[in-house]
Amino acid sequence: MTRIVVTCGSGGVGKTTTAAALALAFASRGDRVAVLTIDPARRLADALSLKNVGNTAQRVPTPEGHLDAMMLDAKQTFDELVSRHTASPEARDRILKNHYYRFVSERLPGVHEYMAMERLLSLAAGEEYDVIVLDTPPARHALDFLAAPDKMAGLMDEGVMRWLVLPASAGGWRMIEMGSEVLAGVLKKMLGQRTIEDIAEFFAGFQSLWDGFRERSLATRELLRAPSTQFVLVTTPAPGSRAEALAFLEVLQRDGLPFAGFILNRCADAPPERVRWPANEPPLTTSLLASIDDTLARRKRLVDAQEAVIADLLAHAPRGARAWRLPDSDTAVSSLDGLARMGRLVGV
Repeated sequence: MTRIVVTCGSGGVGKTTTAAALALAFASRGDRVAVLTIDPARRLADALSLKNVGNTAQRVPTPEGHLDAMMLDAKQTFDELVSRHTASPEARDRILKNHYYRFVSERLPGVHEYMAMERLLSLAAGEEYDVIVLDTPPARHALDFLAAPDKMAGLMDEGVMRWLVLPASAGGWRMIEMGSEVLAGVLKKMLGQRTIEDIAEFFAGFQSLWDGFRERSLATRELLRAPSTQFVLVTTPAPGSRAEALAFLEVLQRDGLPFAGFILNRCADAPPERVRWPANEPPLTTSLLASIDDTLARRKRLVDAQEAVIADLLAHAPRGARAWRLPDSDTAVSSLDGLARMGRLVGV
């Protein structure tokens, strides 16, 4: 079974870079790996030193292993879904050319999350990859993705969807004609007869796909909860990051999603207990020694504060959750060598 690793976290904590490092680490040990970002920002291409990343797999030029990178294109994924599951080429073309479908596939709220769900399920159902690393958007948008399977499955169960797809008559949308003439008149005046006809044609053509949507939504829900899936929360040990990390952890636990642990970026290195000055060097002045002692003491206080945050996070996490510490760096990781070093520190 394909292993799924989902990286979550707030913006600005190095989540996409961490996802790329994890993917590279899995590839270096011999796994066939795909890293998929559903974050509209183009950070994944930068992290992997690629000019561009799109909806189709692009091979990362790693020194060893098999690593493909992808960035979700919701519209293209929706088009491929329609093409794959419609009953005939004629039915496919009617939907793809429909003006209302173009609005739904590009601008309807939630469509990005629904198509991310479809893309993940499609990759996991194939036999091309051993590991899929999924890079989610910042925390509040990632929650939309996590809720998408349940929302879609619930929507497909609602009687209103069966009502919406009642066959369209010559006058337009049957749902409107079942209402009052005043309502029909107002809607047609606001939207136009052509729009009403497009909406009617869309629902009529899409009717055969509803059950498939529900089945795949249920399958994705099971995939996200499977033992082969692991959620990793990327954060920093700063006190200000604690509340958001715990809020996200609470959602994962509430929904029964398997949690592996925290990857903590920007951890301060522990200072030495004392400075060992070479015997053949001139002795330090009292003021300089005091300054060094003060610097070491401040660094120790910082490390102690960070460790307190990490201990608190682990205290709220399920038993067995781990904390991987990645050191602070003055420069951003911008090469495959740098990503490889990060991956080794996590030790996948």
